Amino acid sequence: MASDQALDLDPATILPHADPFLLVSRVLELQPDGVTCEWDVAADLDIFQGHFPGNPVLPGVYICEHCFQSAAIAIYCADQNKADPPTGTPVLVRIENARFKRMVRPEETLTTQVEITDSLANARWCKAEVRVQTELVARIKFMLAVKQEDGDEF
Repeated sequence: MASDQALDLDPATILPHADPFLLVSRVLELQPDGVTCEWDVAADLDIFQGHFPGNPVLPGVYICEHCFQSAAIAIYCADQNKADPPTGTPVLVRIENARFKRMVRPEETLTTQVEITDSLANARWCKAEVRVQTELVARIKFMLAVKQEDGDEF
């Protein structure tokens, strides 16, 4: 069930991702230190063909990636308001903790709240909470770094 309260921000124009790996459908709320996003989990995702055929379950790594992409939106949008916003691409550099509480099925909508808890230079520490309606799906703590385009190091 998708929300009708989305902001006028298109994740496809913010994130450096495209289908089939764009895992944010819409941005619901943007705060100075976080974001609330949704992802409509389509029934025709290729992953469902082989991940428990006949009993499809969204892999936890997809739930995590949805959190990382949501955090990247928060980073891009928050940093644009700074006098000297960093350039580059937010990339995952650490997963500190991931706890899964409920399976996600095709055609469910994930609602994710991400909070940026700390930052230093190009690093952003984040925590996310994922729900389907009111049911907790996952909690995760992680770090993204804004990688400069001129090399492979963070």
